[in-house]
Amino acid sequence: MPTRKTRHPYEPVPDDGRLTLGDHRRYPGSVVLLTCAMCGWAKPYSPERLLDRLRELKAGGHPTPVGALARRVAWPCPMCQRVRWRMELARPRGLDPREARRLAGLYRN
Repeated sequence: MPTRKTRHPYEPVPDDGRLTLGDHRRYPGSVVLLTCAMCGWAKPYSPERLLDRLRELKAGGHPTPVGALARRVAWPCPMCQRVRWRMELARPRGLDPREARRLAGLYRN
């Protein structure tokens, strides 16, 4: 069984259980990070694409809790072949304030 954890360029946003998918606008450059709870394999997803897909399926939108999205993933982990997922909002590591302002301006305009 593999025990190596993949290192990704994101750090999780602190979550108190009330974080929704629409909150990604508060964190410039953020992604929704799908992580295997067993081995740590992770894959980033664009929040905008997730919102579009949820609306298309009529299964949610901006008020959807980020943690609840992991229950919708049915495929096994490519590293350990188990189906135990965790989803969290994550922002890039080492994002300086200048780059954060630039990204916020892109989203706003």
